[in-house]
Amino acid sequence: MSLKIEGEVKVDSEPVVAAWSDKLFVGCEDGSIKSFDGTLTPASSWAAHAVQPFALAAGGGRVYSASNDGGIRVWGEDGSKVTELTIAGPDVGTLRIFGGELYAGDEGGNVLIYNNNEEKARYNLLEEVKDIGLSGPFLFTVRDLDVIVTEIKPEESKTRFTTRHTMEGRAPLRVAGAALLAMARGGTALQLLDASVDTRFKKLHEVKVSDMIVTSLDVSGDFAWTAGWDGQVRRWRIAGDQLTPAGELNVGACVNALVATAPGEAYAVMTGGRIVRVKAD
Repeated sequence: MSLKIEGEVKVDSEPVVAAWSDKLFVGCEDGSIKSFDGTLTPASSWAAHAVQPFALAAGGGRVYSASNDGGIRVWGEDGSKVTELTIAGPDVGTLRIFGGELYAGDEGGNVLIYNNNEEKARYNLLEEVKDIGLSGPFLFTVRDLDVIVTEIKPEESKTRFTTRHTMEGRAPLRVAGAALLAMARGGTALQLLDASVDTRFKKLHEVKVSDMIVTSLDVSGDFAWTAGWDGQVRRWRIAGDQLTPAGELNVGACVNALVATAPGEAYAVMTGGRIVRVKAD
């Protein structure tokens, strides 16, 4: 099975982060956010920050962005500013949406949960949060070389948590059904783990997915997509306790971010300003 480019666009500023919610939203080095429809036709663009966004998320008709200018900015999909969530602490480096709620991880080890733009809970995990996954009640966070499994119950406590497990791994990570995907410490191999406390989050499989550091990982259905410094976009089938190759494509430049929008479709944003739509045959 092969992958092919089915559309591309060039932007005038380095694209660094991306998110999807019926449109592709891309945060650029100049602080702007640009949106595109599914065929990469430009839709809107606005100045979001003075410098590049560190994190971007989209869902429910809203776009969320964070940079080093403090807080999380909330936008309509057309770029109209809705509000700003004040963060009394370090810079936010990751934003994810689970079940309609916004999860933010910062450099000080805090994970903040927002519902309807109101803070619902805050957990201080002490170590910098570089990525977040959720398979309730388990929160998966990653720092430099370890994945931390934390049990949280926001409906019962806004601050208390229980650390359930620590295992080797690094960002990026994603939850895929009953499994957890996380990069191994070297940054070039992908681990498939059981996302269950009953097996103590047992590693099921590990496969080398790149010769260089992987920057991007996303999941749609039974397929994982990876990309990074080597310019290779690769797709992997998640079949029980195995990861098997399901197509690859050399896009010719380092991939800064990748978003899988369907099992057979993903968007890659690359150094140099290219954004491509990749599809599986």
